[in-house]
Amino acid sequence: MIKINLLPFRAERRREFVRKQLSIMALSLILALAVMGILYFQIHSRVTRTRATLTKTNQQIKALEPIVKKIEFYKKQKEDLGKKISVIIELDRNRPAPVVILADLNRQRPEKLWFISLKENAGVLSLSGVAIDHETIVSFLENLKLSPLLKKADLDLVRARKFEGFELKEFTINCQIDRTSLPEALQQNKPEPQTDGLKIEGVDHG
Repeated sequence: MIKINLLPFRAERRREFVRKQLSIMALSLILALAVMGILYFQIHSRVTRTRATLTKTNQQIKALEPIVKKIEFYKKQKEDLGKKISVIIELDRNRPAPVVILADLNRQRPEKLWFISLKENAGVLSLSGVAIDHETIVSFLENLKLSPLLKKADLDLVRARKFEGFELKEFTINCQIDRTSLPEALQQNKPEPQTDGLKIEGVDHG
């Protein structure tokens, strides 16, 4: 009987198999490293380009900063000028208002009542004057309540005073001006001079 020893052959096949596996693993590792290297260089290239673009953009922004500051300055100047123009327009629009209000007050004024002074503050008109008696003041107060230019009229002060030997009643009336009615009133009302009053400059407040 012939006996053949197969152990060396099997060992050789096993070693060959191991070599193939190691070769495959080595090739796979090399391929993986190559792919990773390519990806790394691509990403690095993108990062480099992005950094260059960012640097260029920052330089452009810095170059534009003086221009932006000038634009903001001129914009602020324009806003300030617009506000000033609005104030001027409003003042010009309301410039005839005191004359129209005075004309309306003069129309409401009874015959034996005269104005001494008018003051306006924050939409409140303070009117001082003298009248022949209490009834005339009350009549004037009732007339003021019918005025389209005034929202409210309150009698603040009444006291006796003498003027050139005559016993008169000095009064102060506070009124709220209705500015919503002023534009229409400015078109419709024309000032009328006070023709039959006391000479205000000569009134003695003592």
